[in-house]
Amino acid sequence: IRMSIQVMDFASPFFDIKYIENEKEYYVDKLSIVINLSFKKQESLFVKNIPVLPLKGTIVKNIAITNIDRAIIVEDYEKNAKDPDFFKRIKSTWPSLYDTSGLERHKGIPYYRSPKVKIGGDVSVNFCYAEPNAPSGKHKDHIPDFDEVHAQILGFGKMQKFTTEETDSFYQEVIMAPGIVHDKFYDESGSYPWHQYHSITDCIYMPIEMDR
Repeated sequence: IRMSIQVMDFASPFFDIKYIENEKEYYVDKLSIVINLSFKKQESLFVKNIPVLPLKGTIVKNIAITNIDRAIIVEDYEKNAKDPDFFKRIKSTWPSLYDTSGLERHKGIPYYRSPKVKIGGDVSVNFCYAEPNAPSGKHKDHIPDFDEVHAQILGFGKMQKFTTEETDSFYQEVIMAPGIVHDKFYDESGSYPWHQYHSITDCIYMPIEMDR
């Protein structure tokens, strides 16, 4: 039997994360990010009768969220943010993105990645730390083939779209702040434009990879 509330340790000791499934309500006391993962049933969860749509996030405190099909909660998400050595400690704990991916586009970029975990049998998540003003590298294909959105956890970044692999073909961006999950970049066939994440400040974001 799958537990309805699971403590996730992939980003510990830096973040306290829970994965929640099929709960009528869950009380959040400290300032926390809630992300609705109901991408199959397409059910909203609610904050005082106001919906948080599937694959969207919000920041809450002192409230019971209700009608939870599936959700991730980053509890007390700012708890370490004031520590001047916080990002330095992450860099010394998590490997670089290039070390974990081996992709040429990740070579030399100041991105660091927590372990990746599978939740609910069909979603993979991890946290990434990026130094300020750094692009992740433009790409349009994902291997294996999955649907992906990103959630901002700390700091500020932007998701960018391009017509081609060239930087001057940029045509759209979405500014990312804590609690934001950008709209889908993929169409019904699963095709993506050229795109990348680009940090603005020191920041943490979470890729959400959904099995197609």
